[in-house]
Amino acid sequence: MYKRIKLNIRFAGNEVVCAKSPANCCKGCANKNNCEEIEVYYNPFAKKDIEECFKNDERNR
Repeated sequence: MYKRIKLNIRFAGNEVVCAKSPANCCKGCANKNNCEEIEVYYNPFAKKDIEECFKNDERNR
């Protein structure tokens, strides 16, 4: 199941300078008006599944 998070992201050229949750972290930020609000969807994995993926990495062969 996919999860959704909202992020305020501030860019400087091609680099991300700041990426925070708008709900808690951006309340006192002076640069809040320079941010883009982006919704990110991701598929959370259990830690054991991620470790299994790294164990089966073809680079280790």
